[in-house]
Amino acid sequence: MCKKKNSVEEWPRWPTFQYVFFRYLYAGSSKSSPVLNCKDLKDKAPSLVSGVYWIDPDSGSHGNAFQAYCDQQTDGGGWTLVWSYTFTGYSSFTSGANAVTPRPSWTASGANTRVSTTVPLSETHYEAINYALWRTNGKEFLIKSNINNWIACKEGTGSLVQEKAGSITCKLVKQVSKQCAGVVPKSLTLHSYGPYLSSSSLYYYFDSSTRANSPTHDPCGRNQANQSKGVVNPHGNIFVR
Repeated sequence: MCKKKNSVEEWPRWPTFQYVFFRYLYAGSSKSSPVLNCKDLKDKAPSLVSGVYWIDPDSGSHGNAFQAYCDQQTDGGGWTLVWSYTFTGYSSFTSGANAVTPRPSWTASGANTRVSTTVPLSETHYEAINYALWRTNGKEFLIKSNINNWIACKEGTGSLVQEKAGSITCKLVKQVSKQCAGVVPKSLTLHSYGPYLSSSSLYYYFDSSTRANSPTHDPCGRNQANQSKGVVNPHGNIFVR
């Protein structure tokens, strides 16, 4: 006699399978199915590769969702790209006319390079997400550059996303330079031309003034011209997680 398939155990569990499958398939793929940020995307769909996805950091109406670039490989992934920059005078790096450009909409009363509030969609798309939105994407930050070492930092008494000077805890993610292996910054200082990260002295200085100073990218943290030289398309990026 045939057994009736009327018990819970006998029916395929398609609803659960479909939920997981479609959540993976569509996470961040359209304005109608955004994720909170790139970390949320990593949690929901860990095998997705780096690229452009839809995010909605305030988790409200999807009407204000936007596309952003996610780094899903570096240091565990989940990083939202908030700023891509280049230099006004890389070939004369220590000149006062050299500065990072564009600059975010953070406080920098003495800066004069272009302010950006346009979302960067790649590491060489030189723009910056509205600074007020950085903190909605996380507290940790990752700095990548092809002329200085990559570092990932957590806030202490200082916070880049909260615009607070003080201590930070950083680790080396990638040694780009052949100099001063293992050196990382320990503090964040706010300056009228832009913030800087220091070890014994300046390590990363986001100088955005073409009138004075220069944008230090020193892997030794000594505020010297130890950045990589002769690099094609020199640039840097900040991500938040």
